[in-house]
Amino acid sequence: MNLLFAEDDALLAQLFQLQAESAGYQVVWAENGDVAVQQALSYQFDLIFMDIQMPILDGASAMQMLRQLGYDRPIIAMSAEEVTAVGFDLVLKKPLQWPEVQQQLTKFKAIPSIALELPPELKEAYLVHAKQSLQQLVILAEQQNWIDFMAIVHQLKGSAASFDLASLSQLADQLQSEWKTIPAGQKTKRATYFLEQCKACKLK
Repeated sequence: MNLLFAEDDALLAQLFQLQAESAGYQVVWAENGDVAVQQALSYQFDLIFMDIQMPILDGASAMQMLRQLGYDRPIIAMSAEEVTAVGFDLVLKKPLQWPEVQQQLTKFKAIPSIALELPPELKEAYLVHAKQSLQQLVILAEQQNWIDFMAIVHQLKGSAASFDLASLSQLADQLQSEWKTIPAGQKTKRATYFLEQCKACKLK
């Protein structure tokens, strides 16, 4: 089975590709929705995984464009948020857990389940990425640039648990859930508290 994986997080895409190919799938990565549409229309893929929040063209818009063009193959949505399933064949909650992904894929074509241990070098690469993200968050909090700040928080929420950093993912999820209800004058204080909690996760 040939899979198209549309996701703007390169490390998350690399992890999925490793997991999927180890289980016998062929995977091509598309870094945004526009590339995903172009790749999909080649009709060389049996199934598409489509992240909802992507640059240039988001996942929902990419799916709608494909459906309008008559594309009738399965498209699976991926999101850390709630997604309306209209047009998608399935919605998977991020962070993706490979056993669940594999179980869902059996609905389209059964392939034997294979357990895969997270490669140390890939986890190390993500740890470096996570540390850099937290450093960026410190700067953005000082600037009170909350749009970019929360964009990074959203990314951490959707990817950290896939790299054995469930506590970081949970902290990001909690902050995102609370953010819209926090008064403007309290956002810096709450962001600082979040960053202090992240330090306690001991990324190593």
